[in-house]
Amino acid sequence: MSPAHDGQPPEPHDLWSAWNLDPLLLVGLVLAVWAYQRGRRNHRPRVGDGWRAACYFGAITVLGVALVSPLDALSSALASAHMVQHVLLVLVAAPLLALSAPAPVLLRAGPPALRSSVAGWRRRLRVTRRTLGFVRSPAAAWLLHVVVLWFWHAAGPYDAALRNEPLHIVEHTSFLVTGVLFWGVVIGSRAAGRVWNGLGVLLVFAMGMQSTFLSVLLVFAPTPWYSGYAETTRPWNLEPLADQQLAGAIMWVPAGAVYLAAGVALMMGWIKSSEQDADGGARLVGRAPVASPSGPGR
Repeated sequence: MSPAHDGQPPEPHDLWSAWNLDPLLLVGLVLAVWAYQRGRRNHRPRVGDGWRAACYFGAITVLGVALVSPLDALSSALASAHMVQHVLLVLVAAPLLALSAPAPVLLRAGPPALRSSVAGWRRRLRVTRRTLGFVRSPAAAWLLHVVVLWFWHAAGPYDAALRNEPLHIVEHTSFLVTGVLFWGVVIGSRAAGRVWNGLGVLLVFAMGMQSTFLSVLLVFAPTPWYSGYAETTRPWNLEPLADQQLAGAIMWVPAGAVYLAAGVALMMGWIKSSEQDADGGARLVGRAPVASPSGPGR
């Protein structure tokens, strides 16, 4: 376990030895890679499998950087490091997982008995696309993600997660799960309820605006929000308020750049699809038969 989890945030001299070697976490990451590889071998290759696999393995790598590397321990000493961790989970790992759509591949990794059991439990619990429709709706996915982000950045829940490791796990899990839900409706597969690009632009813009507002509050706050960093930032030559301002700047600029890039990409896709639709309509009009001008008397 890292010093953060032992109640002793790292100092500069011991940072690079502060890897999080939690066996459950390491086994989970290795199992995620093994299951995906096994699932890929159990079905015929399809178009797009290569880049989906690259997205999935990229997401697992980012999770390793965020949760296993010394960044995890540093997040207990610096709010700015904690913000980097959150950005990696919400704005890198989550969209990569949404793009990879790994659920079918992972399900194929298990034996037929396991797949039958999962299908049986889904029927018993009545888990269908219709019952999950509310969670996958654009408004619900956006709002749920926003609520989670604001809740865990409030002073009370944030400090509680710093002190309590199980609660810290819940925090990171909720970031990742709601992030995947949000990005799933924006850039995921059609099966995940992806919306048309025009609505996706609006959702990303709104998400970026609320993130900017939260970052502005962090940057311009007159006093530090989080008591958990009152004594841990000075070995890093930072005052708690300066550390919080740096955290807000990380949420403001790099995170804002990700939202901007996603919005521009969706906008370009929207324009391109609109032009293709217009060209297709023009070709159909050009091929339409022209009514003969001849009348009854001709």
